[in-house]
Amino acid sequence: MERAELIELIEAAFDGVPQPPELTLHVAEAHDDYDYDRDAEHRRKDHIGRWQDVPWEHIERCTCALSYLDPVGMRYYLPAHMVWYLKNFGSTRVKFDSVLYLLGYEIGDASSDSHFRDTFSLFSANQLRACALFVKYCAEDETNWTDVEFATQAYIHTWSRFESGGGW
Repeated sequence: MERAELIELIEAAFDGVPQPPELTLHVAEAHDDYDYDRDAEHRRKDHIGRWQDVPWEHIERCTCALSYLDPVGMRYYLPAHMVWYLKNFGSTRVKFDSVLYLLGYEIGDASSDSHFRDTFSLFSANQLRACALFVKYCAEDETNWTDVEFATQAYIHTWSRFESGGGW
């Protein structure tokens, strides 16, 4: 799949996803720094509106936030991060594969399985498929810009089952 086609697929799959009211991008990033007492202050830094319009500066500043989001926030911010990653693929703007590493997970460990299901519990079959195709795109990167080995394992062990559009 071509990068532009994958971006369109992600945008269509996640179009209309509501913005999280509480655990937003800057709040989640602050939680990574053990700052739990100033959520309202951090929330004021966040973009209000469609996920497609989240400023790139917010994504670049909040690279650890994805790990701290709840399912509502994950469904809103993950597509923004995936599209940003794809649009900057091969660029020095992409410092590390945080969005890819978030999607890495191996089925089999009971506590990991539970966490994975919780994290992606609000995702539709089309949204899970978009994630699967994103991971597959990274796994098939012939330039080795991304962590191909990690992406390949994540695709094989987890995401391949969602590629056809099936859910849980």
